Amino acid sequence: MKLKLTVLSILLLVGVSGGLYQLSYEVQELEREYAALNESISRNKESIRILKAEWTYQNRPDVLQAMAGKYLPLLLIAPYQVASVSEVPYPPVNPDLYSVPVPQHNPRRNYSPAIPSQPAPNGPIQLATYSTAGGAQ
Repeated sequence: MKLKLTVLSILLLVGVSGGLYQLSYEVQELEREYAALNESISRNKESIRILKAEWTYQNRPDVLQAMAGKYLPLLLIAPYQVASVSEVPYPPVNPDLYSVPVPQHNPRRNYSPAIPSQPAPNGPIQLATYSTAGGAQ
């Protein structure tokens, strides 16, 4: 019985030692990966810092003006190319498409015809008027 317990203890000790040895190497490998990732992150941060500095340098007004003159050749506008707002053609307004919905009749209200204070405009557009001459009940 003592021999079996001793052999079992030795086998258990060898198994645990092998497991710890393997775990130690896995931890070392993970630490190397962690260090490599941290190095990569620091390189990326440095690259971002340099790119931001270059962006700031390239966004100076004198550099932008030089690049605009080089890549965006602008032509002068002749007076005949400018139009007034009245010369812009507008599409005709179809009153069936752009009509204002009329509210339904409310029997508790006393409606009276609206008296326009200004003459109605000519054309397809009409002004909506509402009068509360009778008051709400």
